[in-house]
Amino acid sequence: MNLSGIKSLSVAVAAIAICLCSCSRGVTVSVYNPSEKARNAQVVEIDASSITDRLGVDFNVKDSQGNPLVTQITYDNKILLQGDFPGKETRKFVFRKGKDRNESVPEVYCMGQIRHDMQDDFTWENDRGGYRLYGPSYRAKGGNVSGYDIWTKSVDYPVLSARYDDHMAGCGSYHKDHGTGMDVYTVGRTLGAGMNALMLPSGEIAYPCAYQECDIIENGPLRMTAKITCYPETVGEDQGVVETRTISLDKGSWLNRTEISYTGLSGEYPMVNGIVVHKQNTKGYVLDEGKRFLAYGDLTDDKEKGNGIIFIGVVNPEAPDSVAYHPLEPNAGDAVGHIMSHTSYRPGENYVYYWGSGWSKGGVRGLKAWTEYLGDFHEALRNPLEVRVK
Repeated sequence: MNLSGIKSLSVAVAAIAICLCSCSRGVTVSVYNPSEKARNAQVVEIDASSITDRLGVDFNVKDSQGNPLVTQITYDNKILLQGDFPGKETRKFVFRKGKDRNESVPEVYCMGQIRHDMQDDFTWENDRGGYRLYGPSYRAKGGNVSGYDIWTKSVDYPVLSARYDDHMAGCGSYHKDHGTGMDVYTVGRTLGAGMNALMLPSGEIAYPCAYQECDIIENGPLRMTAKITCYPETVGEDQGVVETRTISLDKGSWLNRTEISYTGLSGEYPMVNGIVVHKQNTKGYVLDEGKRFLAYGDLTDDKEKGNGIIFIGVVNPEAPDSVAYHPLEPNAGDAVGHIMSHTSYRPGENYVYYWGSGWSKGGVRGLKAWTEYLGDFHEALRNPLEVRVK
C-alpha cells in the first residue's frame, strides 16, 4: 500500500474510533433558561438530526440525576422532551444509543380523535384540558357553530373518549361532571374560545363553520398535532377561499399553537382572533395594555350549578394592530360580544398564535393567576429556551 493509501486508512480508522467513542459516551444536550422566571413542565424541541445522525432512531435519554425521560420524534423532525428549567440556569440531558432495557411504554397525555359516531367531532386533549371542532356531518345537518369548544378537565389522563362512550351509551352525559370535568361551554355562531377569522368589507366576521378534513399527524405522548382543512367559503369578492390550520397541543401547556394560512384570496384582508363574552360575565375580561394577550373568565352556561370558572386566553407572539371589545348586535343567545385582536392577513403567509383554557376546578387559581400565566407564556415565546447539542 502506498503512503496515500495508508493515510486514507488511518483517517477512516480514526473517524470510526471517534464515532464509537461518541456513541458510547452519548450526546449531551444543554438547555439554558434565559429568563429570571422558572419554566416548569415545559416541552423542549431539539433538532432530531443532531441526535439521530449520531445515535440512530433507537436511543434513550436521562437527566443529570440519571432519571429516564419520555421523548417523541415529531413529524417535522424534532425530538421532544419535558423538564423543569429554573431561571438563569442550565439543565443537561444525555442521549445514548439503544433503548433502555427497563423502559416501559410511555403514558400518552396528548391525543386527538375523530368521532364519526358523533357528528364527526374532532376532539383533542392534554393533561390540562380538552377541545372540540365540529365536522362534516354536523355541517351537512345544518349546524352553524363556528368557534372552538372547551371540555374542562380536572385530571391529567385522557378522558374524552370515555366521556363520548358513556354519553352515547346513555350512562353518563358529558354535560355533567362525573369526577373528571365536563362540557359546559357555549360556542354558537361566535369565535368561541380563541378562533381566528377574516373580516368582511362590511365589518362583519366571516365565521367558518366546521372542518372539511382533519388529519391527525401525531398523537402523543408529548404532543398532539392535527391539520385542519376548512370548507371553501366566499369572503367579500373572493370565492373558494380555503383556510388551513395546523394545531399542536403539548403536555403541560394550557395553550394550543395554531398556524393558519388561506388560499383563494385576491389581496390583503383584515383578520381577528378572539374570545366570546357571555352575558353571565360581561366585564370579566382583560385586554393587555401591551397587546400581548386577551383573557376572559367564563362562568359557563349554568353558573348556578357550581360549574366553576373557565379561564380562556389568546396570546399573540407578535403584537397585533389593536385589541378591543366589540359588542354583538344583535346578541347571539347568551353571547353579547367578543374581545378580539386585529391584524392583517397577506396571501401566502403563515400566521401563528396561541389560544387555550384552564379551569378553576382544574388548577387555575383565578383571573389574576391566569393573566400572569399568559404574560409569562408570551415572555417565553419572545425569549425561548436555548438548546445546545455537544
